[in-house]
Amino acid sequence: MRKALEQVVELFQGKDWKFEIDEENDLVRTGIEGDNGGWKVIVAALDDDDAFLVLSLFPQKCPARRRGPCAELLTRINFGRTMGCFEMDYEDGEIRFKTTLPFAQESFNTENLNNLLMFNLACMDRFLPAIMSVIYAGTSPAQALTAVKRREKAKAQSKTQQQDLVRRRFEVN
Repeated sequence: MRKALEQVVELFQGKDWKFEIDEENDLVRTGIEGDNGGWKVIVAALDDDDAFLVLSLFPQKCPARRRGPCAELLTRINFGRTMGCFEMDYEDGEIRFKTTLPFAQESFNTENLNNLLMFNLACMDRFLPAIMSVIYAGTSPAQALTAVKRREKAKAQSKTQQQDLVRRRFEVN
């Protein structure tokens, strides 16, 4: 097993995640259950141990009749994104979120791999409801993305309200 793949295994073991190793293809597979649904994840060591690839695979394939609107949604999500991207295979409808981490063996850092992995998982979980609504509810891409932003704003306001409540309790004492 490649040294880079061993690092992935150690990271997954440290999280107590169940996973399978595919040594022939230099990758590790696992399943993830986020706040908004579940999906498969693949982490691969690429090109002589000089990069990691993390793929979060959307749980279903997009039906042919919804690929146009789904492609528009993914383009809207990707626009301006500085790290990672959603992509869809127009032939079979596979959707995935992809992130990569190049590194030199002597400068490898498990924390960087963990950050890349967590970022990837957070992005898939964040946009999973929007993709689902475009594919299965016929929601327009713009409306689906607006709903994501609305949920995030409500979540942030709720968190701020909780923090304000705690702050007021301690200020009174």
